Amino acid sequence: MVWFYIDQTSHVPVYKQICDRIKEMVISGKIKPGDFVPSVRKLAKDLGVNVNTVARAYRELVNEDVLQPIKGEGYTVKGIDEGFVKEKLEDLRKILTNLKTIGLKKDDALKILEEVFGDDSEG
Repeated sequence: MVWFYIDQTSHVPVYKQICDRIKEMVISGKIKPGDFVPSVRKLAKDLGVNVNTVARAYRELVNEDVLQPIKGEGYTVKGIDEGFVKEKLEDLRKILTNLKTIGLKKDDALKILEEVFGDDSEG
């Protein structure tokens, strides 16, 4: 089972994409505090990336208190920092501002939001 995919053509470094995907999974509730994440070797194999890349991502996530290493066991989810959500909202704001500058109409942006959120009553 592959947990998620990464974009090898993206300008975002692979280790950063791994960090972001794991954070997104925690925020969405797909993985919860106390859950184990795949081993470094397993995730590297599943994603087709170097083991050192996944190890770097996990180190970053440990430094950010998202993951906790358990000696001899692996890594468990510890939690998520609200700063990640704020960072992503700021990214969205910048994207929308750029699109507005080149002529995106509010109605078109709202249509996209409706497509993404659908009939999501949770907001």
